[in-house]
Amino acid sequence: MNELPGIRSRGNTVEIWRRVVPTVLVLTAALLAFLATTRPLVRIEVVDFKQEQQDMGSFYGIWTEEDRRLKMLPVAQYIAEVTEGKTVAARGATWQEFVAALRFTQEGNPPNRTWSLRTGEWDTVYAYAADVPDARVTEGLSDGDERYALLDDGTYMRAVMVKLDEGDFGLGSGLHGPPPALAYPGRPWTLGLLALAVLVYVLLPWRRRRAGVLSVARWRVVLGDLVGLMLTAVFFTMPLLITSNTVLAVTSYWFLTLIFWLIALLGAWALQVAAFYGGLELELAEDRLVRTTYTWREEYPYSSMSFVQPAVQRPPRWLVIASWLTALSGRGAGNALIVSGMEYQGLRIVMQDGRKLELWTTDQLGGSTMAGSVAILERLRAAGVPVIEDTAVSNAMGVS
Repeated sequence: MNELPGIRSRGNTVEIWRRVVPTVLVLTAALLAFLATTRPLVRIEVVDFKQEQQDMGSFYGIWTEEDRRLKMLPVAQYIAEVTEGKTVAARGATWQEFVAALRFTQEGNPPNRTWSLRTGEWDTVYAYAADVPDARVTEGLSDGDERYALLDDGTYMRAVMVKLDEGDFGLGSGLHGPPPALAYPGRPWTLGLLALAVLVYVLLPWRRRRAGVLSVARWRVVLGDLVGLMLTAVFFTMPLLITSNTVLAVTSYWFLTLIFWLIALLGAWALQVAAFYGGLELELAEDRLVRTTYTWREEYPYSSMSFVQPAVQRPPRWLVIASWLTALSGRGAGNALIVSGMEYQGLRIVMQDGRKLELWTTDQLGGSTMAGSVAILERLRAAGVPVIEDTAVSNAMGVS
């Protein structure tokens, strides 16, 4: 809309920040929740070589000649052959405490929260390679390589290197093995970010209601925000859930991510609409209409209006098509129906210089959003503004 010289000023811009900041915080939380670590991990265990030797070949029944030979060896010789060239002497109280805590964790009784977060699938225990007391145990190891730490009391700890890459993430099945607390180190921040998003939304000052000024019921605004944020967050997060890896989602599977993130624009649209209605005020003054939105406060003299007519606004055709294409893939049929049926209703005022002012008085499903909105047309009629019965139709992503 072109500027109307002399009667335009800054509007209620706090409504922009009420949506932008919480949305950014929620989407950042989603990205962090699936940002897999690049730090090397190790799968660690206190080894019972006697039991391990007895169990050889009992799980799958597949034997090699080497397996048969190892199983027939005395336990001491078996240990010597398995650990040959792969053993580091572990000395000191730090190692004793580390292995004792590992043993308790393997038995299902982790001594503290740190160790409870190290338990992965199948009750296996993991740690960052840097957390192992002696770097010699892990240095130089490739993914899948193993090394042993031998304590003074004869206890062996096995460390198997785990370096996560694209092959560790199954499309739709997620990551198996390492615990989420280690594989996704950003997850502890997510709850804090979500709580901060709620605080920002609630604590930012709300505009005061003024007598004689038309505005949208606050519960409608809040409901619109919830719907918009849910749509945005769900479709934004969907490719992250499918791939279980933020980096993987935007690199190898960028085409899948692009589809879902385009649909997430539907939520962004709803948030923009909620921001518009959250800051909207209409004052029917004696000689002019004063409209305040989340961006501008504008005054429109009745004498400068050419005519007024009914108007409807519908989603862009490309968004409707994209919604149905997503539905054909087996997801989002309900959303496609909602998008197809969306329609804002209101009035279009055409000024004498050709500029247009659109006043939307219903939500996207046709429900009235502004009590007393019928007074707008009555006031314009009384001021002598011509009324045209033809309905103006527009296709756009949001209201303004």
